[in-house]
Amino acid sequence: MSKLIVKMMAAGALAVTGATVLPVATADQASCGTANCTTGNVPVNFSIAIPAVLRLQVGAVGATAQVDWTAAAITATNVGNGTAVNADSVTNGGAGAGLVAYSLVSNISNNNATITATGSGAAFDAGGGNTIPYTAVNATAVPILGAAVALPVPGTPTTVSPVGGLILRTGTWQYNYVNTTVYAAGTYTGTINYTANQP
Repeated sequence: MSKLIVKMMAAGALAVTGATVLPVATADQASCGTANCTTGNVPVNFSIAIPAVLRLQVGAVGATAQVDWTAAAITATNVGNGTAVNADSVTNGGAGAGLVAYSLVSNISNNNATITATGSGAAFDAGGGNTIPYTAVNATAVPILGAAVALPVPGTPTTVSPVGGLILRTGTWQYNYVNTTVYAAGTYTGTINYTANQP
């Protein structure tokens, strides 16, 4: 075999080997080779997955709110006089003094959402058969984002309508004791659980 043929075969082998190590283009590209030029568009595709959510918050995140009326709020002078009395002690309210924060967020449906309130028992209870109905506690709702959400009480749920398939409502509830009846002396306790539902 002549030296010329061997050299040509070697060069061909190098060319093939070199071709196999060239980078393979995996994305679109555009180029231009003149002065002051602009390349064509090079696309990048994106995908962002937003999960469906219905979220209700009452009070501080990660803690249970405690709302109290002490002897400094309901006194021998004003008890049962028909003038509502704001709670004078709020712990884990997640808002300013005497306030409980609320938030309702939804992106799942154009249907109305409903917030219901369910008591831990039949009423606030002081023992010995002495009770105060849950309806004796109400709240003034002050909106921060969106329209105000009225406080639901046991037996009377609150309905919230979405706007464009979204519900974005935040604000505060200032709880008050309606104080229209004289009840037996004692400390009445109970828990109200709030639940949001949206079909």
